Amino acid sequence: MSDLTWAPDGTKMFEKLMNAVPEAMRDMVKPQLVQFLTAKAAGKPVTAEVVTRMVKEDLPEPQKGMIMQALGIQKPAAKKKEPRDVPPSEGGTVQLQAEESWEGNSEAMFECMIREVPEALRDVFRGKLMDVLKQKAKGGLFQESHVVEIVNEIVPEPFKSNIIKAFSTIGGVDVSAVGSIIEQFPGGQESLMPLLHAIQSQYGYVPEEALRIVSQKKGVFMSTLYRLVTSFQAFRSEEPKKYQVSICNGTGCHVNGCGTLLKKLEEKAADTHSQITLEKVRCLGCCDLSPAVMVNGEVYGGPDAQAKISEILGE
Repeated sequence: MSDLTWAPDGTKMFEKLMNAVPEAMRDMVKPQLVQFLTAKAAGKPVTAEVVTRMVKEDLPEPQKGMIMQALGIQKPAAKKKEPRDVPPSEGGTVQLQAEESWEGNSEAMFECMIREVPEALRDVFRGKLMDVLKQKAKGGLFQESHVVEIVNEIVPEPFKSNIIKAFSTIGGVDVSAVGSIIEQFPGGQESLMPLLHAIQSQYGYVPEEALRIVSQKKGVFMSTLYRLVTSFQAFRSEEPKKYQVSICNGTGCHVNGCGTLLKKLEEKAADTHSQITLEKVRCLGCCDLSPAVMVNGEVYGGPDAQAKISEILGE
C-alpha cells in the first residue's frame, strides 16, 4: 500500500471493503486487492470511486455481488412475494406452487455452509448461494452433491476444509479413517477404484460422508463418484443389513429343502424393517451338504442350514 496515494474517501471505502471480507481471509486477499487498485488508480490517488470500480470490474461472482451489497454499492434484489396458491384452473381445482425440495441431508449441509459465513454477511451470502444451488438443481431436487460442488467450486480455504469436515459428521457415520485411507492411494482419478474398494472394506459399504471427503481431497465432483459407486455391483451405497444370505437354488439343494427355505426368506426379506439381504445363487460348491446356504460369509449345510435360517427368521 506504500506505493499508493490515498484520498480520504478512498481510505474509508477500502477499510469498509476489508471489513466485509471474512477475518480469516483478510491477510490472504489484501495484497491482491492492492494490486487491483494500483492498476485502477494508474498513479493517481485512490478514491472511493476507484475502489468501487475495482470491486465491480475485478472481483469474481458470487463474492462481488455479496461485497457490493455489504458496501451499499448495490441494493439486494427485492424478493418477489409469491403466494403459495395460484388461481383455480379451468376445472376449478386449486394448484399449489412448488416449494423448495431438499434431498437427504442437503438442507443441513447448506445450513452448515452458511454458518461458516460471518454473521453480518449471512443474509447476503444465503441469497447468492441459493441462486447457485437452484442453477445446479435445474428445477429438480436440491441434492447433497450440489452443495458439495458449490463448496468445492466457490468457497476458499480455510473455510472449504472446515465445511467438508463438518459435512462428514452430518450423516452420523464416523469417517475418521477416510483421510488415512486416501493417503494410501496417491494420484488422481486413476486411484479412485482401489480407494473406493478400500473404503468399502473399512465400512462394509461406501458412505456418502466418505465420498464428500474423497471429493474434496481428490478434487473430483460428487456426481463422478456417485456414478462409479452405482455403476459397479461390487460397491454398496447403503449400509449392509445384519444378515447377508446367499442360498443355493441349484437342483440338488432345491429338492432337498432350499425351495422351502427360499420362500420363507423372500417373505421375510420383503419386510420394510427386515435385516436380511437375500441373494439366490446357482451353486455354493458344496452339493454334499445340501440344502446349503451362506450367511455372512460362512457356509451352512443340511440340518445346520435349517437351524441357521430358523434362527434368522426367529422361529
